[in-house]
Amino acid sequence: MSKFAKLKLLTGVLLAGCAAFAQDSTAPAPAAPTADRQVHRDASEKRLKRLSKRLNLTDDQKQKVKPIIEDEEKQVAALDSDSSLSPQQKRKKIRQIKMSSRSQLDAILTPEQKEKLPSSGAGGGHRRGRRNKTGASDSDSSTSQ
Repeated sequence: MSKFAKLKLLTGVLLAGCAAFAQDSTAPAPAAPTADRQVHRDASEKRLKRLSKRLNLTDDQKQKVKPIIEDEEKQVAALDSDSSLSPQQKRKKIRQIKMSSRSQLDAILTPEQKEKLPSSGAGGGHRRGRRNKTGASDSDSSTSQ
């Protein structure tokens, strides 16, 4: 084999190796969104388990509630990564998403289950220990009436 043929072969091998390496270096980039989706899926599963335990959901209800929770998590995650919105705009949109999810949940739950579900509001369904003018917490005044 002549030197020119060897040089040509070596150049071809090097170019093919560089092309393969360039393709491999771009392959791991999509791994981050997959990990992100896994985190949201885990959060959705945990939330479904908490709701199921608190409300004693039937298997049928669990199947109906799961996509609602997953959709809410996906929408909120998309808002979190949207840099074009101000924090106030994000809070407003998150509140709207949560209210929409709550109305969908209310259509699935029994009246007894709805009573056990915390009211949705700016706190994301968590009651805060706010005090009214008499010094009693909001939950104290609502139960004594």
